[in-house]
Amino acid sequence: MIATQFELKKANRFLPHILLVGLGIGSANFIMNGSLNWIQWAIQSLSTSFLIGYTTVLVASNKSWFKLKIKRSWKLYIVLFGIFLIVGFFATEVEHVIRSLIFKSESYSPFSAGKMYLFNGVISAVLGFSIFQNNHLVQSGSMKSVEEPFRPQSEKISDQEIANSNDNTSSIPVKQGENILLIPTKDIVYFEAYDNYSFVFDLNGNKRLCDYSLLFLEKRLEENFSRIHRKYLVNEKQIKQIKPHINGRYIIEFSIKGLSSITSSKSYSSTIRRLIKIE
Repeated sequence: MIATQFELKKANRFLPHILLVGLGIGSANFIMNGSLNWIQWAIQSLSTSFLIGYTTVLVASNKSWFKLKIKRSWKLYIVLFGIFLIVGFFATEVEHVIRSLIFKSESYSPFSAGKMYLFNGVISAVLGFSIFQNNHLVQSGSMKSVEEPFRPQSEKISDQEIANSNDNTSSIPVKQGENILLIPTKDIVYFEAYDNYSFVFDLNGNKRLCDYSLLFLEKRLEENFSRIHRKYLVNEKQIKQIKPHINGRYIIEFSIKGLSSITSSKSYSSTIRRLIKIE
């Protein structure tokens, strides 16, 4: 089932790994710095490992949900960077509280951990983006259902088998809650590639995850759908304006409210020239 709702339980299977990492870090700190006993170092490191580790895995395991909610990639990565930095900052303050108020090893002054905020923030961001980009990690084992196609196993066929059919696709199935919604192709503005699937952008400005790859869609859709980038397949009838861009690329604008413009790639410039009748 394709994930269209934010789920907390997906990250739970990684809890043993996260706690083991925390114990390892606590043990290493105890060996290198004897200011606290092993139990104290372990508790402190477990808290940091849990806050940073669990949050980053939780975000990565809900990758589809984030990409559905945030349409532009640059906005998505800004939001993720902010989340990871805040988690690193919070984990540092929790460490400071544990050392000061629980173990009494130092005096407590709010937000006075200095460079540790930046250190844990960077660690959180690096770890978070690494896991977020690692599809195999978040899909392994029982996590595979995060991005798994929603067709029943008995109905699954390859893109090549479907592409060999002479019939064009007149509607696209997308996941909406627990149901499958069929969107007529005439109501679709463009498709954006996403791993082995694609996002569908419709006339209402909605963004939904589709079970088909862009390669399959390119072969099966009507002639008015054109590939203008390795990531984009657009409905020619929904294009409002085409603007020349740099290095042989073009900016494609749509009349649909809420849909941002997209940019073609140089390798598809011949398609754009055909659309604007330059040739």
